[in-house]
Amino acid sequence: MPKNRWKIFLDHYDLGQLIHTKRSNRGYINITYEIETLKDGKMNRHFLRIYRKGTLEEKIMFEHALLNELFIRGFEISPRLIPSKSDKTYVMVGNQTTGDPEEYYMSVFSCLPGKDKYSWDDPICTYKELSNAAKILALYHNTIFEWKGITGWKDQRNIEKILLMPKQWRGYSRSAGTSPFDHYFLEQFDYLVKAFQNFPKNSFYNSMPHLVVHGDYHPGNLKFQDEEVSGVFDFDWSKIDARSFDVGCAIFFFCTAWEGNLDGTLLLHRVDSFLEAYQGAAKEMKRIGPLNRLELEYLPEMIHMSNLSIIDWIISEFYSTNANPQKYLYYLQHSVRLIRWLEGHRDQLYERIMKHRK
Repeated sequence: MPKNRWKIFLDHYDLGQLIHTKRSNRGYINITYEIETLKDGKMNRHFLRIYRKGTLEEKIMFEHALLNELFIRGFEISPRLIPSKSDKTYVMVGNQTTGDPEEYYMSVFSCLPGKDKYSWDDPICTYKELSNAAKILALYHNTIFEWKGITGWKDQRNIEKILLMPKQWRGYSRSAGTSPFDHYFLEQFDYLVKAFQNFPKNSFYNSMPHLVVHGDYHPGNLKFQDEEVSGVFDFDWSKIDARSFDVGCAIFFFCTAWEGNLDGTLLLHRVDSFLEAYQGAAKEMKRIGPLNRLELEYLPEMIHMSNLSIIDWIISEFYSTNANPQKYLYYLQHSVRLIRWLEGHRDQLYERIMKHRK
């Protein structure tokens, strides 16, 4: 980060002397730094997030209101927001007076205990970690259930966004270049567009329990300690949506193989372990309860929808940023393989899922 930005940061936050900074390479959308400060003789560790230019302020407000609500409701493993000198949870910086012409938002979060052991493209955690992560997701859902969000902000649900993707992808296809990613994207374009079918009707989707989903619940957004989740972070994809989408998204992340001949394969034994743990924990908590029959029936489609949402992110990131063609080709090939696997194993997956009715 440019030196003048560190000065801006210190001007806005009363955290003492800046001792050490290290940029995290784990994020894709926002920029995150691990920072160490010295204040009153005590060393403190925090995370500084620089939100991507163009991030809507209302979206940041929603995320921060969610984190505050989780703290109030006793969900102790999400990060705390560190207030600025003006007692706000985020600040907007960048204008002619600061010498930085780009406007952007920044926030500071507490540092959660535990280790960063995985990433979204290296997600195969141990079975004990998998089961505990499923229980923590159930705990999160139970904790935040019936919270209505903030007034004046409502993001599109994924069932609504999914309908817009083919048109957007067609626009990208018209501007495709000559990289390996472009060639593969154009080669698979017709097949990808055909994948948009068999989603729940709005009447069914609307009747499913809705809550504030995490939206990006994968092992790379968790910290682990002694094979248990010690921290859940990166709530910036949160929104009010169907609970079953959040579970389908988690299964997509936690249970899809990335290596060798199994790349793009949904590992059914891991799906079993995740659902068994989630359903058992949700049943004990009783507030929202376990996934009901309708949620389970459409869970294969939720997994498929999660995959298409990630494909949308892959394609839009590639064409809107200076992305590495080989890296994003790897991501896209992985997700296309999963589409093909889901097509060929839908009935088998459905049967395994329906065993978990409680």
